[in-house]
Amino acid sequence: MVRLFILALALLLGQPAFAADCPVLSETGHPLLAAGAHVTPVCHAGYAALHDDDLLIPRWVAYRLTTLHTLGCVKLSGEFHAEGALPAGRRAEPDDYRRSGFDRGHQAPAEDFTWDLQQTYDSFSMVNAVPQLPGLNREGWERLEQTVRAWAWTRGSVIIFSGPVLTPSPPSIGASGVAVPIAFFKVIYDPAEGQAIGFLMPQRYIAKGDLGRWVASIAEIQARTGITFPLPGSVDITARPTLWPADISGWRHAHRQACEAARKEQLQ
Repeated sequence: MVRLFILALALLLGQPAFAADCPVLSETGHPLLAAGAHVTPVCHAGYAALHDDDLLIPRWVAYRLTTLHTLGCVKLSGEFHAEGALPAGRRAEPDDYRRSGFDRGHQAPAEDFTWDLQQTYDSFSMVNAVPQLPGLNREGWERLEQTVRAWAWTRGSVIIFSGPVLTPSPPSIGASGVAVPIAFFKVIYDPAEGQAIGFLMPQRYIAKGDLGRWVASIAEIQARTGITFPLPGSVDITARPTLWPADISGWRHAHRQACEAARKEQLQ
């Protein structure tokens, strides 16, 4: 049974109390959203999310990804479900996306949790989903997710913050009124190396190509989202770093080997 903590918040001052009750945030640190939004934090075993109760999407999702986590083999169900910690009428429902033209875009990708059955299930909660065009979700954004996975595999452990960039009055989809972002961010921090890198991707088709053009300074991401990320002072948030090297093919090979070994063990 997943240990789930939930505290309703409306002001920035209340957010640190949530961090004390959510084990994931003891690993990642606690992003702070500027005051003004009506939000409810949700804590699952594998990730934490700050849910916007008016826009019905997460403002941020945070989790830690390790080498072991990138080698999981749980099969994905593909079935999203409403977040049980949020009341009906104040949450997105899977049917809100029906015939909308948008995917239910994971902010913490399901593949990062396939090392544990329950955490894989949790990743399909609607509190972890944001409207994304298929040409982004299945292309450039997926390539970014794969790249982050390769970094975690080679670096040992990375901390990830992901979420939407919104206009003051975003359009919406579905009967519930789920807000549609204008762009998406991802911030990755390597605590062992003391390095951080950020990305901003617009809500449009982006091919699976070079990610270098989408690297952004963390200061720009903070300015566009109103989120302050829990990074040490040694990180230059104004810098736009060079894209880190990523061995995606090496990670894929290691993943296949791990899953083949797991299948053989099950047959014994």
